[in-house]
Amino acid sequence: MYTMISRRLVRSRRLLHSSSSYDGPSEALKKEIARLEKKRKKMRFLKKDDLFVEVRESTAYLDTMKMPIVLTFVVVAFFAKILMTYDESRSQEMIERKIRNAPEGQGTVRMLSREEWDEIQELVHQFSARMDH
Repeated sequence: MYTMISRRLVRSRRLLHSSSSYDGPSEALKKEIARLEKKRKKMRFLKKDDLFVEVRESTAYLDTMKMPIVLTFVVVAFFAKILMTYDESRSQEMIERKIRNAPEGQGTVRMLSREEWDEIQELVHQFSARMDH
């Protein structure tokens, strides 16, 4: 059914395209084409009479933007470096102040005695026994 309809459509299209009722472009279209062609030729003759001198564009606008951008970049980088240096010195001062103000014995390393080690081991065993239950 579908193929029969599509075959009929193809035949009707062929008949439309092969119809002898088409005589070519209309008179109005021919006149418009002639008018545009005449206008194009007239413009071509005008162009031949004109004198064209090629002038290079100035690149000065490229130089004007380059220096301020570079200076801005240098100033921003310098300012960031000063801030980082100041922050590092402040952080070092804070660490030293914390060490000075720390209670006696804090921050020092020493060996545990045997009794302290045994006490810690006992606490670990008690904790693991509670976790198993």
